[in-house]
Amino acid sequence: MEELTSILVPDRRIKPYFLILSLFFATAFLAGTLAPTSVRDEGNKACQILADNYKGLAGGTLYFNLLAQNVMASILILGAGVIFGIIPILATCSNGFILGVVYRQAAEMLGYTKAALKVLPHGVIEIPALLIAASYGLWLGVMVIKRIRGKGSTLLRVHIEHAFRRYFAIVFPLLIVAAAIETALI
Repeated sequence: MEELTSILVPDRRIKPYFLILSLFFATAFLAGTLAPTSVRDEGNKACQILADNYKGLAGGTLYFNLLAQNVMASILILGAGVIFGIIPILATCSNGFILGVVYRQAAEMLGYTKAALKVLPHGVIEIPALLIAASYGLWLGVMVIKRIRGKGSTLLRVHIEHAFRRYFAIVFPLLIVAAAIETALI
């Protein structure tokens, strides 16, 4: 596990946040797979509405729409982290829950193995990108709390600039690849 996090998260400052958010994501995923039918039905309706927005879009248009949506969402998650890290935690948990609901629905229709193969391509690149962006957001939230308590001497601007530099070096390229994979699968 340590080796994998070293590859995915080369910035050791966010490793603990990455691990915590990964645990939250996995727990929420499990909760989504175990959710009652009524909750899963509502989640599937919401996912269907979102999917309907992409139906009929051609390759390049679909690709850029998916990329724009993922980039905007991840930047918002990262930037909103300055609000004490609440948004990155909520976004991670909601994404895990929704993916769990989608996986359970697919498993009921296709079987667990085929459902995993259907969900896996989205998670191999897109989920780590989300977790890295959310980790920087949570890290920023902790830095804000430290500044408020008088324990942080570095200007918040310096932390924000670092987080966004790392975002464009790591997360953005992952999202480019994830959008290509999703486009090919849709």
